[in-house]
Amino acid sequence: MGKIVEFKIPENMRRYSEPEDFFVDMESFEFDLRSTLGPIGKMIHDHKHMVLNWLHYGDFLKPFKDWQTLTKETVVKQKMSFNNALEKKVKDIPVELLGGEKALLKRAVFKIRDIEDERQEVARVVGIVSEVLYLEGIIYHPASMTWMKVEDYQIKKAEFPKIRECKKK
Repeated sequence: MGKIVEFKIPENMRRYSEPEDFFVDMESFEFDLRSTLGPIGKMIHDHKHMVLNWLHYGDFLKPFKDWQTLTKETVVKQKMSFNNALEKKVKDIPVELLGGEKALLKRAVFKIRDIEDERQEVARVVGIVSEVLYLEGIIYHPASMTWMKVEDYQIKKAEFPKIRECKKK
């Protein structure tokens, strides 16, 4: 009888850094996150749509602590809803990273990053915020047997299993 080995995600791991010399063929590059990242891409798309159409859009140009209660509650609810769905969907999802590396997405969560976060530098300069929820994932890279943290933009493609719909007769 075989022994079942359980892999635990380590507490500390390095961040993935894309190769400096990678090439992106803009003619074949897919800009629709819903087709490249599946359910994660749809969540990112829905979140951007909500932010850009928010009645109190000016809140996003302020630190989180200064947002109106309705804005805070809405973003937190959306984050919790997304994370709850991800907890159910993300189970060893094959991904391709920007540098072409093949890996397995083991865990993913959305985190709130307000205007003071380093990732919002362009938003601060331009004065346009398109998102405040950012995906952070944990991947396992089998070729090097390493664990790494990735961010949404570092995942080129995610292959979620297809769910077949039953045809009614």
